[in-house]
Amino acid sequence: MQSDLRTASRTALRRSWALGLLAVLISVAVAGLAAPAAAQTAAPPLRGAVYAWDNGSLLRVPQVAVSTGLAQTRTDAEGRFEFPADRRSGRIMAVKPGFDVVRRDVYGDYAIIVLRELIARAVFVGFTQSPDLRVQDWIRDLIERDLINAVVIDIKDESGRVAHFAATPTSDAIGATAPEDGMIAFLRELGEMGVYRIGRVVTFLDHRYTGAHPADALRHVNGHSFRDGGGQRWASPFSLNARRYNVEIGAAAAAYVDEVQYDYVRLPYENGLAERFTYDAQQRVAAIDTFAEEAAEAIHLAGAAISFDVFGIIAVAVDDQGIGQSYRSLSEHLDYLSPMLYPSGWNDGQFGLKYPPSQPGLVIRHSMAATLAKIAEDSHVEVRPWLQDFTDYGPQRVFYGIGQVRDQIREAAANGGYGFMLWDTRLQYQEVALETTLDLVWSPRWASIAN
Repeated sequence: MQSDLRTASRTALRRSWALGLLAVLISVAVAGLAAPAAAQTAAPPLRGAVYAWDNGSLLRVPQVAVSTGLAQTRTDAEGRFEFPADRRSGRIMAVKPGFDVVRRDVYGDYAIIVLRELIARAVFVGFTQSPDLRVQDWIRDLIERDLINAVVIDIKDESGRVAHFAATPTSDAIGATAPEDGMIAFLRELGEMGVYRIGRVVTFLDHRYTGAHPADALRHVNGHSFRDGGGQRWASPFSLNARRYNVEIGAAAAAYVDEVQYDYVRLPYENGLAERFTYDAQQRVAAIDTFAEEAAEAIHLAGAAISFDVFGIIAVAVDDQGIGQSYRSLSEHLDYLSPMLYPSGWNDGQFGLKYPPSQPGLVIRHSMAATLAKIAEDSHVEVRPWLQDFTDYGPQRVFYGIGQVRDQIREAAANGGYGFMLWDTRLQYQEVALETTLDLVWSPRWASIAN
């Protein structure tokens, strides 16, 4: 009975949204027919406004990133935007954290965009897993059962391989581009199903790029290329070429995903890194912030949202921990900040908990509060955390079952999170936990989109 009521409620909400959108579009079309023809021969500018439903009312939305593919702007306090004639195209795209990405054709001189709220419930699928037809069937099943409405897939993985649909001249030249594997068709299918597609880009951890471009690699204090605990090389965030390479990959992938999510956007934490002595904390943070600004500009221009995966420890640290991440400054550029709040990543005694992995709900409660406290007050970024759906790797090896995963999701919803992503490289996700958290109420950081 509860499932039937939930389905009926969602169907009614979707019907209400569709009817409201239809009414807006009809009124705009009628107004356009009634307007006199322009006397000028030159193409007019493209003007428009962005709306969203809020408590039953259709309100204009400020600070929406709007792009034509040739130029981008943000809506003003009244939700309005304008592009000069030479910056127009046949497409219009809009990005606002907490809402679906909009991409559609433009047929007139005034465009109305209506946003639909998005609370992403996602699972991660790895680089070699997503092309597997059995995995794709499993993803379809999760979607059809409404257990997820989003999926995170690898565009560039920890080895430096780049998906063929995100290939660039550089990835081709260094042999990093993977063969065609049918993923374009699957991603298009997911888009047609209304699934929010998040493409993950492993950024500065890159053995392939640094092998071909050693001058762009981080250095060890002994003068050689730095290698982390796994023997892997890292590209330098201080290198313009290394930053540009990853920006180009994200921009190329934006045609097939709704959001580009950069991971490993930091310096390695291991000892022996020369750049930790060459640059101070302010300079390290500035390098990562510069990449965020460059990537956000390119990704928004391409009509997609942008997010960064960040270390959870930064939420409680007094400095950058030597890796260059700052929640406050990053939040000024991103649409989503995704701290990795896995309970197994916290030390004994953190948040007053003797062994944090044994109390995952409390870890998420406290770490979400700490995260929100570090975000710039005037930022519109949303926090969508990574949650743990794998067995604890600490000494107690706590098994993470339905209860542990469910508690994390509930605490994320109750403490300022806006959706979530589950991580389990084995794809053995606790599906019952997803089902038992469907009725949670998620709230954006701002009370109303009009504020």
